Amino acid sequence: MKKGSVAGFRCTGCGASEWDVAERESDEREIREGTLGCGRCARAFAISRGVVDFLDPADEALAREVKGWMELAGDLHEGLVPTMTALPYYPHDPWPHVAPDFFQIFEEVDLAGRRVVDIGAGRTWSTRHLMALGRAAEGVALDVLTARFLGLETADVYFREDGVFFERLRADLHAMPIADGWADVVFSCASIHHSSDPAGVFREVFRVLKPGGVFAFVGEPCKKASIEASQPDNEETAHGINEHIYNYREYVDPLRLQGFRVRRLAPRSIRFRLLQRDEIFLSGFPRPLRRLARTAWGQSVLMRLVAWPVTGPLVYRYANLPLSMLATKPG
Repeated sequence: MKKGSVAGFRCTGCGASEWDVAERESDEREIREGTLGCGRCARAFAISRGVVDFLDPADEALAREVKGWMELAGDLHEGLVPTMTALPYYPHDPWPHVAPDFFQIFEEVDLAGRRVVDIGAGRTWSTRHLMALGRAAEGVALDVLTARFLGLETADVYFREDGVFFERLRADLHAMPIADGWADVVFSCASIHHSSDPAGVFREVFRVLKPGGVFAFVGEPCKKASIEASQPDNEETAHGINEHIYNYREYVDPLRLQGFRVRRLAPRSIRFRLLQRDEIFLSGFPRPLRRLARTAWGQSVLMRLVAWPVTGPLVYRYANLPLSMLATKPG
């Protein structure tokens, strides 16, 4: 954490941005060990390996989430550096479906010289690219995970490789330690469905964005309207990880209710999976769309249907698809 960054932080206890910094260890880049103290309510937040920990230690749900991810992660070791530097280009699921949608954002959102918050950043590979390729002026990666090669401490790999820098805050998406109106862009890659309260996340995003700011999210799993289940039965939920499956309206309606102007993108990963004849993916389509997807001509038609403002929501009503959206806070 750099001392100059604290003006953009917000105490998760009282909402103040008045800070006392106690520094124990620093390097040429930042404070590595120390304490960040709120000058108003006297709460203290630890700084460890450059990460400021704003997470509520009494939050049992988030504690289970962290424990579950650690159990699934397995052995985390320095041999993973080449994998980390390759992300999101990695030839195993889910990465071939993540990369096309992630890099599509650079065609839609101008990040140059902007302040960016990456929520649910995990290993921070996305924050790395927002800074290095997007040329954002300031960046913040926010997640509940900190472990190197799984969470926020992975950023040290990118600092060494790219010479970029961004802050890392361990925090809850529903209580972001970011000052009101600080960000020009808030970004998320496949993290909103980990919340049991997307509307609460959207309220926080709206708060931290400047007027005219953009909330861009990609890679959200989006179920067809006929599916009643709200949580998947998979390995993640078995380990206590907070996973949900939402339909199109469950994303769009709370965004609009919050006051965002919403524009949906046609995710590039859809075309990729159609070209790959991904049978598991196609099984989430109704029979007419499945037949349409069997030919090159039909795939082009289907992509146009997804992209068009009128037909897109209908396709999402009847098919399981990834969802990417741009939501703008009115100026």
